[in-house]
Amino acid sequence: MHRISTLVLVTAVGVAATVLATGSPAQASTSGNLPLTSWAYLDSHSPKSKFVDQTIPPPIGGSVDSAGAAHTYRSYFTYDLTQLKGTIVHNSYLWTYEDTVVDCTKLTTVEVWRTAPVKDKTTWKNPPAELERLTSTDYGPNGYGCPGYLGINMVPILNAALSRHEKSITVEYRVVAAQEADPRTGRTYDRPTLSFTANHPPVVTDPRLGAPDRPCGTLAKPSPAAASTVFLSTATDADPGEYLTTTYAIWPVEHPDQRREFYGYSSGVDLSQYADGEVLAWQARASDYFDAGPWSKTCYVVMDKVAPKNPPVVTSKVYVSGIGQSGGVGVPGRFRFDAGGDRDVVAFVWRDSIGYSGQVAARHRGGTAAFDFTPKRSGPQSIYVTSIDAVGNRGPEREFRFFVANTAPYATVTVGGIGLPSQVNLTATKPEVTGFGYLIEGSTETRVPAVDGKATGTVTFTAAGYTNVIVRSYVGTKLIGEGKLEISVSDAPLVESAEFNFEHDQLAGATGSFTFRPRNADVAYYEYNFGSGWQRLDPAADHAAVLPWTAVAGWQTLTVRSVTAGGTPSREAYYQFRVIDPVPTAYAPSLETWQRTDAPGLPLTIELSTQLNDVTGYAYRFNGGPEQLVSGDWGVQVTVTPPALGDNTLTFQAIRADGSRSPAGSFTWQPFEGPIITTDPAAGGVINRPTTIKLTSVRPDVKEFRYSFELGEEHTVAAGPDGTATVTFTPDTFAYFLVHAVSVDHAGVASPQREAIIPVRDTRVTVWSQYDDWLPRGGIGSDAVFDLNTQWLPEVVEYRYRLNGGAEQAIAADPAGSTALSVLLDRIGENTLVVTGRTASGELSPETEYRFLVGTAPKVVSQEYPRDTWAGGVGVPGRFDFTGGPAGVASFEWSIGGQSGTVDADEAGHATITWTPTEGGGHQMIVVAHTADGTAGDPTYYYMLVNYT
Repeated sequence: MHRISTLVLVTAVGVAATVLATGSPAQASTSGNLPLTSWAYLDSHSPKSKFVDQTIPPPIGGSVDSAGAAHTYRSYFTYDLTQLKGTIVHNSYLWTYEDTVVDCTKLTTVEVWRTAPVKDKTTWKNPPAELERLTSTDYGPNGYGCPGYLGINMVPILNAALSRHEKSITVEYRVVAAQEADPRTGRTYDRPTLSFTANHPPVVTDPRLGAPDRPCGTLAKPSPAAASTVFLSTATDADPGEYLTTTYAIWPVEHPDQRREFYGYSSGVDLSQYADGEVLAWQARASDYFDAGPWSKTCYVVMDKVAPKNPPVVTSKVYVSGIGQSGGVGVPGRFRFDAGGDRDVVAFVWRDSIGYSGQVAARHRGGTAAFDFTPKRSGPQSIYVTSIDAVGNRGPEREFRFFVANTAPYATVTVGGIGLPSQVNLTATKPEVTGFGYLIEGSTETRVPAVDGKATGTVTFTAAGYTNVIVRSYVGTKLIGEGKLEISVSDAPLVESAEFNFEHDQLAGATGSFTFRPRNADVAYYEYNFGSGWQRLDPAADHAAVLPWTAVAGWQTLTVRSVTAGGTPSREAYYQFRVIDPVPTAYAPSLETWQRTDAPGLPLTIELSTQLNDVTGYAYRFNGGPEQLVSGDWGVQVTVTPPALGDNTLTFQAIRADGSRSPAGSFTWQPFEGPIITTDPAAGGVINRPTTIKLTSVRPDVKEFRYSFELGEEHTVAAGPDGTATVTFTPDTFAYFLVHAVSVDHAGVASPQREAIIPVRDTRVTVWSQYDDWLPRGGIGSDAVFDLNTQWLPEVVEYRYRLNGGAEQAIAADPAGSTALSVLLDRIGENTLVVTGRTASGELSPETEYRFLVGTAPKVVSQEYPRDTWAGGVGVPGRFDFTGGPAGVASFEWSIGGQSGTVDADEAGHATITWTPTEGGGHQMIVVAHTADGTAGDPTYYYMLVNYT
């Protein structure tokens, strides 16, 4: 028996500890415990008093103190809700544990109430009003354990309090009125904890239109909107780090029942279904991971679907329309765009032939605009100009063709380095050129006269990296052409060699030299490195240095740098070239694997290759046998079979085009001595079926084999007279296992260990499909494709299957892998496909049951416009048949290219429409089936391609 200490209840004083919120972000929501701002209890023995923030465990129910006085207690707890202002609560629990109980054999009903606040005048005779009972829980015999736990889901209670704008909530713990005076019902509790997880819904501000920018509009002054309109708004969230999405709603002002929602896209939302001049209302709201915020204020647009009728007029004084040459590269020209008085035109959009584009505003509605354009290349070019209205509707495009004269000089720059003169070479492209200009971009231009159409000059680069050099042509003082050269500047030395370069393939042993030239005004010496460390080389009087060298076979990288008198190295120059090794090489891939697979008597493939360029074939001998010839250029494969253990040698020569032969190469190896491991069936084991492993010794005088599975216990099996032994076992799991084996001769000498990976194949059939058991897809009448596969190939020759318990059917198994099975769907909701594999001998694999969901999307068929196929043409009508959908289909709703409609279904659930395309290209038809009560099924998206002619 657990008894309450009455002395503690009556005499203890103090302030209750506050439960502090310990919120931490969880996907940017806030979690924690709400602060307990105060707690109090009432005692029937003190009917005109209340006891606040005592240090005792909160009491409820009846008890008798040591003096024999009867007490009845109720406890009240007040929690601060201010930190939840503006949030939605998603998780909340009010929980506590019983601390002491007077009598656990007494069935006691404990209630928790939401009450009015505890006030100054609160007493036993004037208790807080009980507003809402939150829970009623029995403890003791036939109830919960005693002492026990008491927890309440507070989500609806807290959200209701927040909707009433309450700043706190008070809860009362008590024993039910009929029992609370019974002295056996008394108990105390830990102070309850009120946990929460809450989220601030995001809000949107500044709803507006974009591309071009426009206000959201009012009913009296709606903003114009095009068939494709960009909706914008600003979304904010008081919780940091949220991922926000924005949803928009739009409806005709005269038809609020036609409200629809969509996401905003930077490319614009399709409003083509609305008529020109129709006024629409729209709103925006934002959502985070948890909640959708409130809708914004209502904005208004008026549809403007009429584009400017005529293309603009384009003229230029510098660049003349037609094929005659005018202007020049780098020469700016002013173009005039004229809307011809069309008051809808507010701007012009232009683009050129190489991808540059822009927009210029008209000086006034229906007026002109000036546009400066500088060609970046010579030859025929075009500027394409379109008039646009206030919502971005584009009129017809005007192409202005002109021919830019080739007036920029031809120029090259011979880079001297950093701090050294670099020469600029200029050549005129027009005979009338009298002078040139050149400069490092950002510096002052230098002018030089043209002599016979040519000139030279010098520039000095001061830093490494890419630098632009601008070159210009002049007639007198008039600029007629400009060009730009991007120059790479470096202080890395210039490395040259007449003998070793990409144009010459030298053989190993050839001699030659390298010359190092400075690209820095300060060079004390050079350092070079062939990969074995830096070596010093002093320069001659002209600051150049010569390095003699004897060729070493292989790809070579020579790294060179210059060093200043102060010891500062330049950037490194990398000079690469190849030196040919005339001796061919051999490589056997199977000898390089982590587990050797070769053995005497097994064919071995060896790859022969050479670096020589004029090879027509190879001659080779195996173990001193007769010479064999094989044709091929730099690489061929030959196959030999080593007859015995020990050294086996292949010698070979490359045969050149002139009949001469390269020096001979040789390749010697020793076949692996571990026993050969094979299986029956050859493809590996099969789960729960006998598998035979054959061990074959490659060494003479074999007595026995020692083997183990997965490095487990070692076993011994005697060898037969033919040097083989077999082991049969039945694997009970699939995947693969390792077999390790050695052969042992009569003297007890073991061979090296060979390891083999033995696959164990699963007999079950796997099924994969886009149809699954969590998302309904397709509909009745549609064809669903399932990929069938099994590891039990090639033994399995066919698959047998049943759909929804129907008749068994069969399909031949593809021995190469996956088999595609197409079935006609005949049931909405859950479907079951049962598949098993059958071998040629009649064995069956375990059945695989594949469950999937079929939706209520209708089937769409058209002979004139098949799905995903180019067909028909503009003006060619097409018939579209609708079937399927939900049970009891009454009608089909369809839309395509701004057109839409509804067609009734006949008694068989079938309907037909005719649609005639007005333009070629891709079109998507959306079809939804409806029942008589208006219930909509899943949509079908039918994509077709209409021929342009």
